[in-house]
Amino acid sequence: MGDILVKISNFLDNISEWSGRIFCWLVVPLAIIIIIEFVTRSLNMARIWTDEASSFVFGAHFMLCAAYGLLYGSHVRIDLFVSTLSQKAQAIISIICYLLLFFPFVTVWLYYGWGYFYNSWLASETSISFWGPVLYPIKFVIPLSGLLLMLQGISEVIKSIVTISILSEISEEV
Repeated sequence: MGDILVKISNFLDNISEWSGRIFCWLVVPLAIIIIIEFVTRSLNMARIWTDEASSFVFGAHFMLCAAYGLLYGSHVRIDLFVSTLSQKAQAIISIICYLLLFFPFVTVWLYYGWGYFYNSWLASETSISFWGPVLYPIKFVIPLSGLLLMLQGISEVIKSIVTISILSEISEEV
């Protein structure tokens, strides 16, 4: 059973790894857009689209790399009290926190994010700016990033379960 869980966790980790490696490249068009905005503003020839486009690209980068951040533990955690506990107790607390806090939040995120995207898509919603880009592609980032986070959260719970299982087996052998 443990081997299957490890394989599932590794598969989910690979999804987060590759999505992070792919979406991290959004910083390149973001940097180009910001440079264009800076240069055109400096020359008093500001472009209408650069401000909105930079917000879209930055938002997509930030959200689509969230699962990658979770994979590598780069999100803020309050480990002040938990770090003094045993590995087994840390894994149990991690599972409880994922079940009571993380998964309900991401489930709501997915539910409302999908509705937000879907309604935008049905209406072919566009921005109210003069540039007027369609909004549903950027709104699709919301449920997609929620899905990626959900998958990585499942992997993190599996890792905690495997940790508890291994530590229990070790303590029984001793």
